Amino acid sequence: MLKTRVLTALFLLPLVLAALFFFPPTAWMLFCAALMGLASWEWQNLAGMHGLIAKIYPLLTVALFLLSANYAPAYFVYGLLLASLVFWLLVVPCWLRFKWPLLAAGNLNVLSGWALLIPAGLAMIVLRGDGWPLLIVMAIAWVADTFAYFSGKAFGRKKLAPTISPGKSWEGVYGGTLAVICYFMLIPKPFLLLPTLSSMQNSKAQLFLWGAFAVLLTAVSVMGDLLESLLKRQRAIKDSSHLLPGHGGVLDRIDSLLAILPVSAAIYLLHLMPL
Repeated sequence: MLKTRVLTALFLLPLVLAALFFFPPTAWMLFCAALMGLASWEWQNLAGMHGLIAKIYPLLTVALFLLSANYAPAYFVYGLLLASLVFWLLVVPCWLRFKWPLLAAGNLNVLSGWALLIPAGLAMIVLRGDGWPLLIVMAIAWVADTFAYFSGKAFGRKKLAPTISPGKSWEGVYGGTLAVICYFMLIPKPFLLLPTLSSMQNSKAQLFLWGAFAVLLTAVSVMGDLLESLLKRQRAIKDSSHLLPGHGGVLDRIDSLLAILPVSAAIYLLHLMPL
């Protein structure tokens, strides 16, 4: 299993990096669309869709993503990303707290899938730049997951969500958060947070704001992971699919990114708006 996992990672990582840094904008958009299509194919199974909607759901998702990325006005994209910020900060904690069953949601399964996938796909367009901004944001999930795993293994005592993901601990969350804060302190800061507030333009205030940003993104990363774990547990399945040998499915690999990407993009856009 470990060998298969490593071989899959060695194949996927160069592919993603090549697309991120070398694909022209149209090819990058199509790459993101393909990712959304695969993730939505897994979502329709996870959500228990049946009949015609299950068959066409991936195509509808790709079409909505491409229409939004190509033809939606900027204010629509901004509004969608801000709505996603609210979704992750307010709706998802309630979803996890009350363990809402996705199978009982009916047609809302269609909308909830789009609420998770479309903003994340658009954020991959907004944040791409020359490739480095998006890579720096995606690395947050990798840093948080890696250090949470090792911290949890070494010090884990208090369970984070035993009925959702028994292997996760609060100690793991603390370790992941500390690692992300250190990561944020080391990376170059491309802009000032809250630049229109004069009291927030000094170095100490910016250090505090970037630290708070790191904590926020770690929190939504954990929520993205827990949300998929909850949905898989409700469906009594281990992986979202078997598309990626040794890794499970696409959703298993991007669950944290579905939260981090739109929240990061929304905050990036917010910093441009005058208060």
